[in-house]
Amino acid sequence: MREIRLHTKQSLEEGNNVQLEAEAAHYLVKVLRVRVGDTITLFNGSGLDWRCAITEVQKRAVTLAVGSAANPDTESLLKTHLGLCLSKGDRFDWAIQKATEAGVTTITPLYSDRVDVKLPSDRIPKRIAHWQQIVRSACEQCGRTVVPQVFDPTPLSNWAQEQVAETKLFLHHRETAALPETRPSSVALLVGPEGGLSDIDRDHATDAGFVGVKFGPRVLRTETAPLVALSILGARWGDMGQF
Repeated sequence: MREIRLHTKQSLEEGNNVQLEAEAAHYLVKVLRVRVGDTITLFNGSGLDWRCAITEVQKRAVTLAVGSAANPDTESLLKTHLGLCLSKGDRFDWAIQKATEAGVTTITPLYSDRVDVKLPSDRIPKRIAHWQQIVRSACEQCGRTVVPQVFDPTPLSNWAQEQVAETKLFLHHRETAALPETRPSSVALLVGPEGGLSDIDRDHATDAGFVGVKFGPRVLRTETAPLVALSILGARWGDMGQF
């Protein structure tokens, strides 16, 4: 059986028994058809993986015995906060999934001059829950042990002013600045919507201390740019150069 990794909100401690949340239990029982004696890996955001053995399987519940914990060392030492302008369709979903795989620390959806996506206030909690589930699933797949937080959508100008990262960058195909030589411990990365950041957006970013950069000669789509940028930053300053 293939390796199974699942996120749980449960407290995990070697020697204890845990009963999984209903959604996770349903996935194990109905989709994966697990049996008593099968082993899976659980993580709860503490930075550790816990090897667990299934001790009881019911229609809507799965109980596991928690075994030993290990640190798979899959979290980057470079802390990255992605400010990503909202986009239509599934582009935003795809972008945050891949950003999670690339090691992003936190994500904030942004409204900007060229964003025409407006979320009613009563729909925001549901959207946040949806995005957070995408991020959790990406962590389960890629081996991460800490789940990035997705914050509430906010105007780009507000987000830019609030950032205190050591290095602050925004992407634009007409910018020419080079990445700093000194390795930072944290990066705030601003990625624009379809059509790119407007002059107004770039002014807001520059006023907040952001530096404009581009990665390569080609214009990247809004859903592609975060993955490319985070991969380059990870290879330059994070853990992606360790191969």
